[in-house]
Amino acid sequence: MIPFDLVLLPFPFTDLSATKRRPCLILAVFQPQGLPEHYVVAMVTSQLDGAAFPGDMLFSKWREAGLPKPSVARLAKVVTVERSLIRKKLGTLHASDRSAIRRQFRKVFAEMV
Repeated sequence: MIPFDLVLLPFPFTDLSATKRRPCLILAVFQPQGLPEHYVVAMVTSQLDGAAFPGDMLFSKWREAGLPKPSVARLAKVVTVERSLIRKKLGTLHASDRSAIRRQFRKVFAEMV
């Protein structure tokens, strides 16, 4: 798995009470010495009529990326997970969505610091 791949994994609720199996966008990959690969991932949701979060970005090429419905990357909901939690790879973002994610990510996190 590499950045901009879409994967399926159990994503934690913000109160850590449970997880929900959902698509996620890999933002970064790293491997601490002596440990398995870790992935920084952002939540992906197809619930487009709910509350918006800072950094929500609608994929323009969602079908090409392997998603079954129009979906949003929720860049304000990011976690780090071990490789063992990834259930399967769904696809990879189109180049145009990659550029948009980079811009949106910089914007969201520049505003938070």
